[in-house]
Amino acid sequence: MPNTIGYHVVIAGYGLWLPGDDRGSWSEAWDERIGFSDHHTLQDADPVRKRMAQERMKNQPVRLDDGMISSVIEAIGRCAAESDWQIVAAAVEPTHTHMLLTYTHRKIDNTVKWIKDQATKAIHRATTHTGPVWCKGKWRSFVFDDHVWSSTRMYIERHNLRRHESARPYPFIATP
Repeated sequence: MPNTIGYHVVIAGYGLWLPGDDRGSWSEAWDERIGFSDHHTLQDADPVRKRMAQERMKNQPVRLDDGMISSVIEAIGRCAAESDWQIVAAAVEPTHTHMLLTYTHRKIDNTVKWIKDQATKAIHRATTHTGPVWCKGKWRSFVFDDHVWSSTRMYIERHNLRRHESARPYPFIATP
């Protein structure tokens, strides 16, 4: 089995990518009439499941404003500084955040949960937002190949360039 180089992680704003979304969904969902959808496979668009998910939401969908984005950037930088992993690429956008992290001996799912928690706390401290920030879970892939690593880094950097920023706009981004 190949060694893990790192991880591509995407976290989305609360309520912005629900089960049944037109783009598909990795979300786990359960309903007595529809049944269980496996969160390990891409689920097709399903307007009924999406409507049901919207009806169960307890808060409004969250799009990060400039102050919230600043808080997320600061929190991610602190997390990276305190860790055995580095962030080689990142894009913090109003609807979602991409990160390309180097390998860690820690469980990556716990690491991502910690990053989300720290970013949420930073937003709550610095802004008037008091509700949830992120959707449940995350999208995470393991990177085993140098070509995939490089392609993923460039993909994330293009997010920043589209926003007319530099490819590597954050001080915590490590040299690839």
